[in-house]
Amino acid sequence: MRATDSDGFTVIGKPWSLGRRIAAAAVAFVGIGFLVFAVAGSNPEGRLAGAGSTLANPILQRVSTSYQGYLAADRIDMTRQEGQSGDWTGGASALDYDPVGSVGGLMRLGDPAVTFAVTEVPLAPDELSAQGKVQFPLILGAAAPVANLDLAGADLVLDAKVLATIYRGEITNWSDPAIAALNPAVTLPDQPISVRHRRDGSGTTWTFTGYLAQAANWTGGQAAQVAWPVGEGAEGSRGLIEAVKATPGAIGYAEVGQARRAGLAVIRLIDGAGNVVTPSPASIRAAAGPATGQQGAPGWPMTATVYVVMRKSDPQNDRALAFFRYFYAEAGRQADALGYVPLPVEVVTEIEAHWALTFNKQS
Repeated sequence: MRATDSDGFTVIGKPWSLGRRIAAAAVAFVGIGFLVFAVAGSNPEGRLAGAGSTLANPILQRVSTSYQGYLAADRIDMTRQEGQSGDWTGGASALDYDPVGSVGGLMRLGDPAVTFAVTEVPLAPDELSAQGKVQFPLILGAAAPVANLDLAGADLVLDAKVLATIYRGEITNWSDPAIAALNPAVTLPDQPISVRHRRDGSGTTWTFTGYLAQAANWTGGQAAQVAWPVGEGAEGSRGLIEAVKATPGAIGYAEVGQARRAGLAVIRLIDGAGNVVTPSPASIRAAAGPATGQQGAPGWPMTATVYVVMRKSDPQNDRALAFFRYFYAEAGRQADALGYVPLPVEVVTEIEAHWALTFNKQS
């Protein structure tokens, strides 16, 4: 992903300007809406509910935990001033986030009990306007291809063409000459490749196929849900990671931090300029370019912008925005350790200023 107007992921200048709609993502919503919505359920009274991205789940869970502590401390201080008990159970201040995938989160936003969706698949301006919704960037993350291989500590390198050929079912063994040509110093096993992919509508799939689409032999475009020609599907990031871990010789894709914590080999990629790039906070910043103030260095080509989508009018909006204001402040302390990159302060300032212009005041 590059932070340019042409690819529809712009986060600089106008952070809320979200670019053009890509039809593949809209197609991915069709046919699964009723399934996803049917399990939405009602939200316990007083709890702030969101749903969506599995890629962003680790940072959301980490920040929500510290946010609950922040609110608890604030509540204890208030009750002591009022001469009340200092006990606080969380109740109305608790946050429920369900990592059902980017598409699932967007569909669950049809349930009034769900206040926000988190997604790497941005809605187009006409969709936002028609649905009475607001969208803004939250954080930068990264997906990566991962493998269950014993390479004696060596790193595997792939490019878009070879990766696309694997996911087309045309390269079926790790010792294939096309893989060997990209890894001349690596002893590759004579081992079948077991392809694994997401079965649900996924922002991680959206990011992954965005890289595959750089290859002329990948005709599926960029999509959140794909009719894969080969391999076995899994539900959610955890399901896909577990499927790869359980299958020697398997290949899949996942958020970088989750994959590393699971002990999977993260595959390095060749970018459009021919650079071999490793996913890291520095290469994620470089991929975002002007959005992070870092330009010139090779960027990680599976970088993702994570967005929040909310209704313009909702009685829980003030509470949700209070959480996201805290998230922006806290992300700088939590992001690097988990493999994310926070938005620059000046971008966050513009986003927060824009909230006052776009969300309807609640009486």
